[in-house]
Amino acid sequence: MPAAIRDGGTDLLDFGFDRLEFYRGVVPKLGALLDQTGCTQVIDVCSGGGGGALYAMRALRDEGRRDVRFVLTDRYPNEAGRARVAERKDPGLVYREEPVDALAVPPELDGVRTMWSALHHFPPEAVAALVASTVRDGKPLAFFDVAASPALRRLPGVLAPLALGVNMTMLFVGSFVLVPFVRPLRASRWALTYLLPLIPTLVAWDGMVSALRAYTPDELLAIARAVPGGDAYAWDAGVAGSALYLTGCPRAS
Repeated sequence: MPAAIRDGGTDLLDFGFDRLEFYRGVVPKLGALLDQTGCTQVIDVCSGGGGGALYAMRALRDEGRRDVRFVLTDRYPNEAGRARVAERKDPGLVYREEPVDALAVPPELDGVRTMWSALHHFPPEAVAALVASTVRDGKPLAFFDVAASPALRRLPGVLAPLALGVNMTMLFVGSFVLVPFVRPLRASRWALTYLLPLIPTLVAWDGMVSALRAYTPDELLAIARAVPGGDAYAWDAGVAGSALYLTGCPRAS
């Protein structure tokens, strides 16, 4: 996927999640994990444009928690995300310039490992690898994503895309409305929306596929408990609103 299209799509999705406060109900799960572990640093993987992590940081700051440092990382660092981080001029917030593979996080990046809005991109075996790498490193984790729809799960697979047709249309049209409000302004985002609507097409397609590939709490718990060393962690998973969470913390020895 060309970076201009990929980043344009993630910019729009991050903006939408932020304005809807999609993750409001799960931020307390991150706060509780920080309290439980005593960690004061969050290492966010698959950060993209930074949407979920930046929202969580702002929510924690609003609670007076200025001791928590956020380090955003990605295998393909997002220019708009880095610009947003720079604009905030917060000494407790950085976007790492070097690429970081979520399956091989450098040992110097120590803290609670988070992921926002990306888990559904990974098939079950890859989710297991993500969790296993975190457990192997002995780090607490907090993954947040879109929750699977029980009604959609009950539909025959061939009918699910048809049921999501309205959702796809809303995402496609909504992209044209939202682009002028997304910051920082980027000529490529405008051109790939209004001249050649590849970004709205990507957002609509991604929204449909994300809904089809989203996980349930029970599925995530089964994966987490089955990884090597998973029995040494205390796991929790659930749904708040439409947001899914999985947290894991090493048990006290």
